[in-house]
Amino acid sequence: MIVLPQISPTPLSVFFPRPDSIPPPLTVARVFGSWTVDPWVLVPLLAAGVAYVAGVRALKRKGIEWRRGRTVLWFVGLGTIALSTGSVVGVYDNALFSMSAVQHMMLQMIAPAPLGLAAPVTLALRAMSGRPRKILLGVVHSRYVRVVSHPLVAYLFFVISPFVLIYSPLFQLSITNDWVHELVHLHFVLVGALLYWPLLGVDPLPNPMPWVMRLLLVIGLGPAHIVLGIPIMLRDSLIASDYFTRVAAAWGTDALADQKVGGGLLWIFGDVVVLFLLAGMFVQWNRSEKREQRRVDRHLDRRYGAAATTTPWWLTDDPRAPRSMPNFVEDTTPGPPTADTTVADSGASGPAAGEAARPQSSPAAPASSELLDQSLTSSTPSISPEEHHS
Repeated sequence: MIVLPQISPTPLSVFFPRPDSIPPPLTVARVFGSWTVDPWVLVPLLAAGVAYVAGVRALKRKGIEWRRGRTVLWFVGLGTIALSTGSVVGVYDNALFSMSAVQHMMLQMIAPAPLGLAAPVTLALRAMSGRPRKILLGVVHSRYVRVVSHPLVAYLFFVISPFVLIYSPLFQLSITNDWVHELVHLHFVLVGALLYWPLLGVDPLPNPMPWVMRLLLVIGLGPAHIVLGIPIMLRDSLIASDYFTRVAAAWGTDALADQKVGGGLLWIFGDVVVLFLLAGMFVQWNRSEKREQRRVDRHLDRRYGAAATTTPWWLTDDPRAPRSMPNFVEDTTPGPPTADTTVADSGASGPAAGEAARPQSSPAAPASSELLDQSLTSSTPSISPEEHHS
């Protein structure tokens, strides 16, 4: 380790060699051989994994099956957080701006996606009962959660957070203070989870949003990363210059070149993740439509049973054959007198005039409304709700 004596130690330096020291210069061998253990990250990750497995077992005791794929996704998300803080990314996050950029992208954009697809809130609601379940429901539907999880609010938090961190003194503070460093990690995971919660739509939502709006928000993440990354690539001065100048002096490297690489990673990394998000959301959209279709089918089955259905006419009739219209008979039943008949009656006298003004009717001809009902009954097949399955 290379000591930087100018940086004052922090309370957590008793447990961590960072930030008063940095690792040796990065090489190809150290990319795969540099690892560290951060208890402040590892312990919560282990607790989250144990809690999820306990929830799955609780459902199994109730006779409810839980998808294995969701369990796998949960541990993929936890593993992503562990890699971002314990691998070479975590070892060099306080020495290279590029590694810090990769770490923030992993925590904010990658890890929350599988965590959200694992449906942890749904699992907890199904596994819990009684008062704990009511408390969780109260939290999910509370006014505070409803506000911060609103898609537009979550989107703003997601987009603004990297700008606030990088373009303020908070960035240097986060790499020179262990407490702030860990809180920034937690912040990025939570901000990503808040956005992916309504976007993915797997868990119950206090603010449901149409799929079209979700896709538009994801598409809007692309320009945000362009605006974030390109100015850093074009910048001629160092971010957190006091700190990275000392690191470059200790290593004998070009910190500005590494910063430009970090800006490019923020741009490209973000846009690539957006493409994967769009693909995943299209899959989720398709699954959502299929679930809704199955729900309607179950409802119709419960209501009408499994009786045989009538084949719709559009499956039996030749679409090229002309369909004959019902032969309606003109209604000649006398109705109330109109202005024309009144004038006619006033211009004639005697019974002959009255007979001339009154239209002749056929006593055997039924009313047109009856014929309309009969023709529709005989010519149009009955389409029952069971034909939803056809």
